[in-house]
This record gives sequence, structure tokens and C-alpha cells, in this order.
Amino acid sequence: MSTAKTEDAIVRFAIYPSIGLARVGNSPAGYYFGPEVPGGPRESQYRDAQGRLKRMAARFRIYGLNRRGKVVKEITASEARITWKVEVANTKAAWYDFLQALDIPASLGTNTAPGVACARRNADVVGAARAGLAITPPAVAISGRNQNPKGAGKYSLTGKFLGTRVYLGEVRTDEGGRLIFLGGRGHSASHTGAPATTFANNLGWYDDTSDGPIEATVEYRGRSHQATGAWVVVGPPDYAPGVLGVVTGYDLVFEVATRLDPSLLPAKPRFSEQIYPLLQRFTRQQWVNAGMARDFGFGTPTDFENPELIKKLNDPSSATQTLRSTIFGWFRNADYQYPVPAAQPPYYGDAVTLNTSTTDPREWMAILGTQYRWLEQWVEGNFVADGVAPAVTWDELSPAEQVRQIDRAVLDEALGGPFHPGAEFTWPMRHESMYRAPFRLKRRTGKVPDWGAQLTSSIALAAKGPLDGCFPGDVTRWMAVPWQADTSSCLSAYLPYVDDYLPTFWPARVPNDVLTEDQYRVLMDSRPSTGDKQTAFAFAQRRKWLRGIRYAELPTYPPKIYPSGPAINKFIGEWDKMGIIEARRGPGGDFPAEVWVETGRRPLTQHPTEVALIKITDES
Repeated sequence: MSTAKTEDAIVRFAIYPSIGLARVGNSPAGYYFGPEVPGGPRESQYRDAQGRLKRMAARFRIYGLNRRGKVVKEITASEARITWKVEVANTKAAWYDFLQALDIPASLGTNTAPGVACARRNADVVGAARAGLAITPPAVAISGRNQNPKGAGKYSLTGKFLGTRVYLGEVRTDEGGRLIFLGGRGHSASHTGAPATTFANNLGWYDDTSDGPIEATVEYRGRSHQATGAWVVVGPPDYAPGVLGVVTGYDLVFEVATRLDPSLLPAKPRFSEQIYPLLQRFTRQQWVNAGMARDFGFGTPTDFENPELIKKLNDPSSATQTLRSTIFGWFRNADYQYPVPAAQPPYYGDAVTLNTSTTDPREWMAILGTQYRWLEQWVEGNFVADGVAPAVTWDELSPAEQVRQIDRAVLDEALGGPFHPGAEFTWPMRHESMYRAPFRLKRRTGKVPDWGAQLTSSIALAAKGPLDGCFPGDVTRWMAVPWQADTSSCLSAYLPYVDDYLPTFWPARVPNDVLTEDQYRVLMDSRPSTGDKQTAFAFAQRRKWLRGIRYAELPTYPPKIYPSGPAINKFIGEWDKMGIIEARRGPGGDFPAEVWVETGRRPLTQHPTEVALIKITDES
């Protein structure tokens, strides 16, 4: 056998992406896939014919590796028998309250102040009955091509919450025998019928997000192999697909990966991979927050999508060092030595209190240490000036590039902060003990430990503690229950006398201020009667995305905000009616050639607060 053939001999198998991401949706049959290449093509239709939100499916592939661990090629059902096994769970209601991240100084306690202690959720359910709080469907196996095309049936993952059946998803396969995983349908409910009252810890409530391991057995050339496993995380809908957080889930998991394997850290950053994507995210968020539009949007001096500015930012010479140094100076230092409220990014942080007298630097979010060091190198001119990465298709990539890019593309769609608690996952994901290898979550087996009546930092961060790998459901258990409560509570500019629009929490998933379809029609109306002033006004204005939920429908200043409780419960019932922010052709010229518009928003019912006011008026 030749050396080349020996080198290409496949001796083991691995599942990619290492961490897959699915999202809930209430369309019974419709679903779509997220991008598998960073910046790759996106779904053009996120709703079905009835206007219901499609689920985002996670697709998993098998790759063959040689004895040196090099990826040789993707393995499909045409040359191997692949049997998938999936096990997911939702254990939120059986876990502990979320108060704040337990790995930050504010949670640890001092000699004069106690640390954070999180009580059990649903503490009134005791003893053996607590097992009923965890939704733990039996694992499901599937093999072959085009299996379960219509969904559900024996391939569904359905468990129980205190006796109530809860569907967490299902599995299918495509024409190549790849796994397609679909999560829940966005159904959340109270076991007792009590309304939700808080952003994170609603007693008696459940939702149908989940997470768990993806495994596969590969029968290849007469031998059976167990593939290196992956994990799937089911999160809420992405209401602004294509708008990424300043710190993405990939950024976070990559930083952890470099601590597990320092060789992954590049000697110097590439402009196309480490510098420009970070800066561009500020400008892209102009479509989901009016403050970002004001500070980084189209036509501003810091429009990071302006080709002339990009050219300067990609220049490592001394001629542009002042520009690079100025931009770097805006960023909050990742070491968090002291508070810098006006620094970038303009996000609330893990220790947010909305207290004007706070001295905790983590009241605001910082970029990651790796990102900060890359910017330092960029300022020094010590970077690869390779411009903006051109768009590539999946088939243009080598197998080795496919697995690298799919991990990045999938996790870029998740948020890497702020974690209070977050969108898809939260602070435990920044701890090495959660992983068996870079990007691979470590599966725990055996009996689920009981960590006591209260969870503190000392327990959570202890060796062999709750962060030592994962059981099914362990990634999402730290999140809000139900997810709609947090999604409808994380707003922006809570203290309007500081700024009308900033800081914000996570507008890349839950928009704050948007360009509506009505405004877009005015913007694109080329009739002379429209007038430049009217067009400019339509473009410059933004409407609250949560209007009719947290804000009054008609714009007022300051914005009229509804009470939290009624707003949360209204969103739980109407989350699927909210608009999706999508790219559309723009007018060009004095306006962008591409604009991102709130699409598909459906009429909401009258807000309960307004109904109450009407009744009072009628009775008087």
C-alpha cells in the first residue's frame, strides 16, 4: 500500500458540528437550517404559509479521520451504516434559581458580605416527587436514509412534567443518512395555572427547550466504530438571524479551547477572522438597536461596513496606527480592574444591578481576553492584513475546512454574553471542566448528584462539582424558565437619562429598535412626491420591537413601558407573532444598498394593561 493511501486510511470517526444548535418554533411541519459556513447563505422564509415560526433544525454529519487525527472525508450512508442515538432533557424546573453568574466576584462573597445562594426551583416539591420536575425522554435511535420524513411517531422525544406530556423534539435523517434534529415547538405552561411573575424563576412552569448528547455507531468496511460524540442545544427563536453578538458563542468556546489546547491560538490575528468580524458586528447591530445605529450605523464615521474605512483598518502601516489605537481605546479591558461605563461594547454585564452607585466593573460587559489581545496586536500592526474574507460555499471547502467552519458557523449564531442569564447558554460554558476536548462537551454518566438545598459559588465551582461535565439537560438548566420570561424582560436603556437606547442586553437575538415594513415601504418609494425629508425621516426612525408587549404601540417619549408581569405573560402567549429582522434590498445612493427590516409581524391582541384602563374609564 502506498504512503498516500496509508495516510488516508480512516481509523476513527467524529460527529460535526461538535455543538449543534436548534431553535424552537410553532410551525408543525416547517423547519430550516442555519448556516454551516460563516457568512453563508440563509433561509429566505422563516414562517410557514399560516405565518407560524419554523423551527431551526440542527444537522449532524460523520467524518472519517486518519491515525494522526486529520479529517479525511465525510462519511455518508452510501459507504457506511450509521446509527444515531439522541438523548435530550429539560431539567430547568428541577434545578436552582438563576440570580447571577456564580463565577464572578459579586457571587463569591467576602469577609463582610455573603455570597450568592440560589434556592431550589419548586422547593415545595420534595423527595421522590422532584423527579417529576425533570423532563427526561428516553433516548431515540435512528438509522438509514430519509427516515421519518413526516416527523414525530416513534422518533419523537417526549417526556413528562409532573405527569403532563411534554414534546422536546424529534429526529430524522436526510438522503445521506445525516441526522436532522428538531427541537420543541415553543410551548411553555404553568402546572398550576399561575401566571409568570419574574424574568428567570417561575415556579410550576416548564418550557420545551433542551440539550443533550448526540452519539453514533458507524459500521465501516466490516468493523463497528463508536464516533466521537457531539451535543445539541435547543434555544429560543433567533429574531434577528444574521445579526451576531459582539461576543459570539464561538468566540467563547474557542477561548476555552485555547486553554485546553494552546496550539489553537494563532501567533497573530488575521484581519478577516479575528479583527473585522468583531468590528462589523457593531455596525450590523444598527438594525436592532437605535443607539448602535447612531454610533456605528450607515453614514457615521465608524460605519465598519464602509469600504474606505475597511481599507484603512486593514492597513498595518504606521499611517493608520492612530486610527487603530483610537478604536482600541474604546474597548473595556477584559481584566475588569475598574468600572468603565462609557466603554465598548455598550452591553449590560453579568453583574448588572441597574444601580447608578455600583462600583462593580461587571455591571457592563467586556470582550473576551483573546479578543482584547488580538486588538492589541492589531494596534501594533502585528496582524495578517488579508482583508474581508470572501464568501465561500460548502462544496468549495476541503473536509478539514468543513469541520472547522461548521463549528464556527453554528456557534457564531449563539451569544457568548452577557450572561444574565443569556439566550442559548450561560456562564458554565466558559469553564474547561465542562469539556472533554476543544469544542466537545464532556458527558457525565451515573446518578445525578444532589447538591443540597442551596447552590453557592463554592459548590458550583468545586472540583467534581456541577460543572464537571454534563448530563442531558445540564447546559440549558441554568437558563430562565420559561425562556419567554427572560426574552421579554431584557430591554435596553433602563436609565433613560443616561442614554435613550444604550446599554442593551442582547439585541442580536431580541431586537430593541427596528425598521418596520411600513418605514421600509416609504424608504423604497421612488415617487417624487415622497420627498427627501420624508424618506430620511423613515430611515432615521426606529420602532420598539417589543411594542404591544413591553411598550405602548404608539411611539411616545419617554417610551410608555407596561408592567413586567402582564408583559411577560403576553409575550408567552404571542412570542410567535413578533417580527423577524431580515436583509432586504435598499435604495442605495444616500441610503444603504441593503437594509434589515422587521418582517412578518402579526397583529397582537390588546395589551391587558390597556384593557384594564378601558374598563376603568367605562365604569366611571
